[in-house]
Amino acid sequence: MTGVTVERTAESKTDVRAPTGLPEFDRMLEGGFLPGSLITLKGRPGTGKTIFGSQFLYHGAKNAKQSGMYVSMLEGEKSYLHNMRRLGLDFEPLMAQKRFSFLEIPAPTSEGLPALWEQIAREIEENETERLVIDSFTAMSPAFQTVGDLRTFTHVLLGKIVGGASGCTTLLITEEGTGNMGSFPWTGVEEFVADGVIKFSIIPSGEARVRYMEITKMRGTNHQMGPIPIDIGTRPKRMPR
Repeated sequence: MTGVTVERTAESKTDVRAPTGLPEFDRMLEGGFLPGSLITLKGRPGTGKTIFGSQFLYHGAKNAKQSGMYVSMLEGEKSYLHNMRRLGLDFEPLMAQKRFSFLEIPAPTSEGLPALWEQIAREIEENETERLVIDSFTAMSPAFQTVGDLRTFTHVLLGKIVGGASGCTTLLITEEGTGNMGSFPWTGVEEFVADGVIKFSIIPSGEARVRYMEITKMRGTNHQMGPIPIDIGTRPKRMPR
């Protein structure tokens, strides 16, 4: 298994963090994500990426009073709210308080990508969004003609959202092993530009199947290495003690 560990500095002990609300996980990251960072959530469908991202938004809106937004190209608002409520994440009261918004948009074409990012940036500014989840990078990838186009676009336009004045802490969901751009595989480009990468997986264990997550990259953070077992229940993520 590979990963990147950045040595702790004296200043890192006083860094402001954006906690996920999962105490065991946050302790592995010196308290949470660095605000304004871009984190890729990578894994096959059904491994828990959407729930993890939603927990991050829910905790921020309810407990940290940080406005969050979920951008979906794959699921409608009604279905999303219903599914999250079944897991104990009731976003509707937070929507009424203007602490959570759901932006449903179709998967873009190459011509529509600039307008898409302008729309997201506008919503962030209007809602004073501090936490953002984009679902998914995979849905956008067919709009690119080459990996070079994708790399340039990701650097420039994600920089406007993550590294710009908004400084959103952004989780970018990617589906593993689900597509190519013609003869140009897109996999890995989003990891290259991200500040952090968390990989989700499901591994058979006897007659059961166990979900795992692994922090493989996290700039500016001394993090734990190796896969971590997780459980999805009425509260989205629990890690055995």
